[in-house]
Amino acid sequence: MAMAVGAAVDQASDIVACPIMVDDRMFAVVSFEMTARPEVKQRAALQVLTWGIAWLELLAKDWANSTAGRLGIVVETVSKAVAHDAFKASAIAVVNELARQLACERVAIGFRDGQEMQVTAMSNTASLEERANLVRAVAAAMNEAVDQDQRVVLPAPDNDHTVLVHAHDQLRTQFGANAICTTPFSHNGEVLGALTFERSRKRPFDTPTLALCETVAAVVGPILQIKRDAHQPGLVKLRNAWRRQLTKLTGRGHLSLKTGVVAVAGLLLFLAFVRGDYRIDAEAKLEGTVQRVVVAPFDGYIAEAPARAGDIVERDQLLARLEDRDLKLEHAKWSGERAQLLRSQREALAKHERAEISILQAQREQAEAELALAEEKLARTQLKAPLAGIVVSGDLSQSLGAPIERGEVLFEVAPLDGYRIMLQIDERDIAHVQPGQRGELALSGLPHQRHAFSVERILPVSTAQDGGNFFRVEAKLTDPADSLRPGMAGVGKIDAGERRLVWIWTHGLLDGLRLALWKWFG
Repeated sequence: MAMAVGAAVDQASDIVACPIMVDDRMFAVVSFEMTARPEVKQRAALQVLTWGIAWLELLAKDWANSTAGRLGIVVETVSKAVAHDAFKASAIAVVNELARQLACERVAIGFRDGQEMQVTAMSNTASLEERANLVRAVAAAMNEAVDQDQRVVLPAPDNDHTVLVHAHDQLRTQFGANAICTTPFSHNGEVLGALTFERSRKRPFDTPTLALCETVAAVVGPILQIKRDAHQPGLVKLRNAWRRQLTKLTGRGHLSLKTGVVAVAGLLLFLAFVRGDYRIDAEAKLEGTVQRVVVAPFDGYIAEAPARAGDIVERDQLLARLEDRDLKLEHAKWSGERAQLLRSQREALAKHERAEISILQAQREQAEAELALAEEKLARTQLKAPLAGIVVSGDLSQSLGAPIERGEVLFEVAPLDGYRIMLQIDERDIAHVQPGQRGELALSGLPHQRHAFSVERILPVSTAQDGGNFFRVEAKLTDPADSLRPGMAGVGKIDAGERRLVWIWTHGLLDGLRLALWKWFG
């Protein structure tokens, strides 16, 4: 409990203020002014105030749990529902008020849309799209309660094991709610929607609170449904509007409307018969036809790195050099070992000691093998370009002395005289792409230039990107320029023949509608 003590402006009195908390929420504030006194007496006054505040808090809790208190919450919620003309604003005001009154971490309201629940508003949330996963979890919990046509509470009461709580349990697990209550509301026997209450602290819903939740849902839900229906165009409204427009077209006057309809009809006829070039747009990226990598031959440290990404290199040009001091020491070690064994072998030959000669011969061969390995490693400390081209990736100039591991990719080199274009074609357009088709490429770095290409092949593997599926199509440049570099990105357009203009502009929508109709009606 926080308290505040301060001096008045004229320094003649002290001002004391203390909040009254009910269920961790501020219920009221008590403040008074008293004559100025020493700190000891101030503390005594605060102690007396604390005792009195405790009594007021108990009184406030009793009032909040009483019938009058619950009725006040219902009245306040109804007033929020009718205070706004717009349905969305009313729904947001209701859930925010319920979250405040019932000490809930989150309150959501949803309405039935066909056979599924659609979350309409959520407390303390401006945009539902930004919390799509939470919205889906809450909608699933609402569906669970609506399908059973009864209230679902988690943790479930000990004597109630017949209610399914799978979706509620997932909501609690994924988003940390400690207690959840979903209450459907209906009108004339038809379930309209549901309210979901969530508490994150360890405070389960008691029986009076559950009864209050059902009362609020039964009263506020139909009110919001009326507003929702008023803001949604129904079949009757659509039919009346159509009749009014038809009367304007066939009756007198309204020349501008009739002219507009005739113009639209003429435009549709024009689009239905005139043909145009159908071009498929796709994101494109320029890659080298061959791309070689330079990897670390063994564990070591970077000693020198003269090349970096973007440099144009020749074949066998030094890209980087690894530290070779340990390798030189190892080379000197095995070189000395071989020389010593050779001398020992000659002495054994002079003494005709055949057994010793065989042992020394084997040891010398082992030393020579180790020496050859050290020489090979020394040679491989020089990392050279495998071909003439451009360094696509790799910059070790800022990592001198850093350790590297065997097999680690250090550089990627691509040639400058061979390119391929990788196009990302939407799965809705892939049926119109065939090998041999022509197209043009415009790169982001060179937007004023157009580069012709031809489609080589379609890779039969799709990738998910930006909420859609795309196929990779490989194309070949027919007029490569010196200004091109691997890694450039842009937009490619594939010429897919001639089509009617109305088909070009509407085939995507019609294909989606056809698929949706087949999904719904089979």
